Amino acid sequence: MRGDRETGAVNVLVSVTLICTFVYVYSDIDVLKEILHKILCWCAVALASVLLKDVLQSRMDVFRDLSRELCHRFNSGIKGLLVPPKRKRDLVKRINDGVYQVNVENIGHVIYNVAPRGDALSRESYNLAVACSNEFVLKNICCFNQNCNQVCYVMEHYEHNFKQWLQENALSDQQGKNLNPDFLQILRDVLRGIAYLHHVKKRCHGNLSETNIVIVNGRAKVTGMVNDISKTSLDDYSDHLHLATIIRRSFGTKQHAIPTELELFVTYISTEKPSRLLNIENHPIFLSPLQRLSYRVIAHTILYFGKSKKSFVLALNNKLGKCKWKHNVKTFQMVLNRYETLRNLSSKQRKIFQYKQSAISYMRFCRNVVVHLKDNNFNRDPGSKRLTAKEVEEELNGYWPQFMPILHEILLDHDHLMIVHDTVLK
Repeated sequence: MRGDRETGAVNVLVSVTLICTFVYVYSDIDVLKEILHKILCWCAVALASVLLKDVLQSRMDVFRDLSRELCHRFNSGIKGLLVPPKRKRDLVKRINDGVYQVNVENIGHVIYNVAPRGDALSRESYNLAVACSNEFVLKNICCFNQNCNQVCYVMEHYEHNFKQWLQENALSDQQGKNLNPDFLQILRDVLRGIAYLHHVKKRCHGNLSETNIVIVNGRAKVTGMVNDISKTSLDDYSDHLHLATIIRRSFGTKQHAIPTELELFVTYISTEKPSRLLNIENHPIFLSPLQRLSYRVIAHTILYFGKSKKSFVLALNNKLGKCKWKHNVKTFQMVLNRYETLRNLSSKQRKIFQYKQSAISYMRFCRNVVVHLKDNNFNRDPGSKRLTAKEVEEELNGYWPQFMPILHEILLDHDHLMIVHDTVLK
């Protein structure tokens, strides 16, 4: 209605202006012309005002729409910090003191961590986590004032922490021969989270513990960071030392002895320079049996075709020493005694093919075992099924359990990053 009235008024104004202009042009009466001149001036001012109003109105509409859009985006970005998420009724589950699982509308399950308002440690941990964007660091969604004395920090939902996981899961099989793959995956994920903090965010965790490692859909994430200062090499060491302590304490709680390879791994991350741990996720302890066999073949290739063969051989023999591994060989006697079947060679040449008790001979033996199996030239018994990669690796590892972890360290010392794939025995 209002728009129709305005349009009608404009039409009347235009009509009056046209009539006055026509009479002014064709009239000879001076008094009339003077009156019409004043009327035309007022009409011109009125028309100009109407046009200006229309222009300003259109601009204001655009400005108003833009303002609304900006306000909407701004409010969407900060509403989590100001307004508590609406939770569904009767869907709050207490996990432990101050920690609750809550079902929130439009989000789903999240974790509420309720802390005293004066708890600077919780605030710092929250701010550090917000600044991180990594799949191995727990996401922090928002925070709000629960009341005048408490702050609620809303975090990504997790099933349980590592301490609770240990109560429900074994670390190895009943024989103690094979580590639980889920445990190894957790350990690997934690190392990736630490590496992200060290190399990308340039800070250390500073508070790594069983409760600050949480499980999200079967994968581990770190939380509870407290270090927001420029890290030093000692800071790097502290995170890995804490992780080593967690591993040893886990086996102590379960009253199990730590397997040889894992003990060497724990010692390695506790003592090695953090800058040398860049390839830690490809440590043999994390690889599948097929990948471990591939690792052995690649290492043998590096030994014989690398630029620093002499120093590699010396380091390998010095660090591993001698092991009577030949006395442990059972299944692969055919490979071990292959030199005896080379009748067309002289005794001197056959002696070259004979294996010694050294680490270099053992590496060559492992490589030959894998090659024989890959070429389908070997079976335990005529007509028997072909050995699986797991059976082969377990057998080889039983001959010399310390070999693979120490081999990994020596390869890194010689600047070889072992990136392996499942390429053997397919």
